[in-house]
Amino acid sequence: KIYKMSAIEKIPISSITHSSDNKFTAFNINNTFYFYDNVNDKLINLDKTQQHTAMVRSIEFSKDNRFVVTSSSDKLIKLWDTTDFKNYKTINVNKKIICATLNKDDSEILVSDKCGDVFRFSLVDDSKNAIAVESSDKSNKHDDRENDKNLAFGHYSSIVDIQFTKCFNYLLSADRDEKIRVSHYPNCFDIERFCLSHSKYITKVLVFSNKPELMVSGSGDGTIKLWDWKSGKCLQTVDFNDKQAGAITIPQCYNASSNQLFVTVEDTPIVYVLTLNGLQFSTDIKSVTVEGPAVAVDLVKENTLLVSLFKTEKESNLVNAIDLESLQVVSNDTPLVKNINSIEQSINSFKPAELKQIIENIEKKQYRKHVSYSKNPNGGNKKGGDDEDLSLDEEDLEENNNNNNKKDNRPLKLRKMTVEGAKEINEELKEKK
Repeated sequence: KIYKMSAIEKIPISSITHSSDNKFTAFNINNTFYFYDNVNDKLINLDKTQQHTAMVRSIEFSKDNRFVVTSSSDKLIKLWDTTDFKNYKTINVNKKIICATLNKDDSEILVSDKCGDVFRFSLVDDSKNAIAVESSDKSNKHDDRENDKNLAFGHYSSIVDIQFTKCFNYLLSADRDEKIRVSHYPNCFDIERFCLSHSKYITKVLVFSNKPELMVSGSGDGTIKLWDWKSGKCLQTVDFNDKQAGAITIPQCYNASSNQLFVTVEDTPIVYVLTLNGLQFSTDIKSVTVEGPAVAVDLVKENTLLVSLFKTEKESNLVNAIDLESLQVVSNDTPLVKNINSIEQSINSFKPAELKQIIENIEKKQYRKHVSYSKNPNGGNKKGGDDEDLSLDEEDLEENNNNNNKKDNRPLKLRKMTVEGAKEINEELKEKK
């Protein structure tokens, strides 16, 4: 869908999450982070001076719900206290963050940047965070990264999602070149497996809390795939291309109590419900139609699914809510929905180019714009209709080209993988086992 920037009067909510005790819902609109008190049904006013200055990329509650961690394209990680709703710590990582995740005890956060590297930062001991200062000499940037003490591992192309398995002994990392890598943690250079079956970029991966051996992934190839992630075996493929031409699938969230996976297809106003029976999804796929294209979906209260909408008109709603028992959209007058939809926005300060960047960053189709060191120096292994990454700085493209001309003599633990390389590694791992 093509959006006319002058017609955009509202920015959609790009991510939603909730605390494990269901007391709070957290979400963001561009750079602004919001708390919602589910118990008292009210929005919490946060200090505007403590907010991020660029789009929030990830929101995650700590395991005890004591704090929330947000990461942003402004290269900052912020920790927010859920007792007074203040930002009590900010870490400058000097990386343009794409996605992030917390480790088992919430002492560390792993963040990926747009060049496909994953870095590990301590949230409790600042002395462990050797914040790299990049050289002004572009020819040295590759070496600067290799010597960064916080570097955990990397891919050949931009990483779009990173998730821990339930045991936290493995890390799943998905990229724009169709690969899902399973790495041991904390020794991420030790590769367990690659999950290879998608034909286009990955959009998101999820692990099931009640079935820890399973993982699900979405992709620009229009499919949802169910995996035994440790063996790398694809157990099932659910194709959505018959429901939407050129479908881009996003597995949004999973309800362990009902074994239901909630899936959206970009640019469509439908939330699909897939029920997991053993090691297969049921062929009976249910659906709920909402007021506009669904962006983010999360189970924020018991039996309540909150759906953010890609509606940019001033009078349009930001969210709908779905009752999971009836699988019906609930009234927009319910407190949760009404209070969020009442948020006022002022976008007059944004230039058209800035609005364009914000909109592109919300859409998963941004992932078709490869950032890769592989065959095509300007765009990776392009698939049909794939574009170059318009969000890359010119210096990044120049850096990629320079790195392509260097012979890669790096050790395996830091070497990034092409799809072909991933297949070779999988074969080597099978032989060893």
